[in-house]
Amino acid sequence: MTDETEKIRNEITALRRIHQKEPTTDKGAAGYNVAVTILTDLLGSIFIGCAIGLFLQYVFKTSVLLTAGLTLLGGVSGLYTTARYAMRLEKKDTP
Repeated sequence: MTDETEKIRNEITALRRIHQKEPTTDKGAAGYNVAVTILTDLLGSIFIGCAIGLFLQYVFKTSVLLTAGLTLLGGVSGLYTTARYAMRLEKKDTP
């Protein structure tokens, strides 16, 4: 090989290394993942609270107030979890 082709080969190798080290994050996909996580946390907490309330209502033959109370408690828990997740994201994004 000549000196010129060796230089070009080294430059290509260096550029490949730089290109491979760069993280490839798609902002759209990251936003979609955040939205799905938040929605899952909120709806999952509400659903679990409602399911536990219905189960306890069936077992103990109580009124609908137990189900309503646990559903509200699940909603509050979901909001708390979402707020913690948002604060964690904000802390990670801050330089």
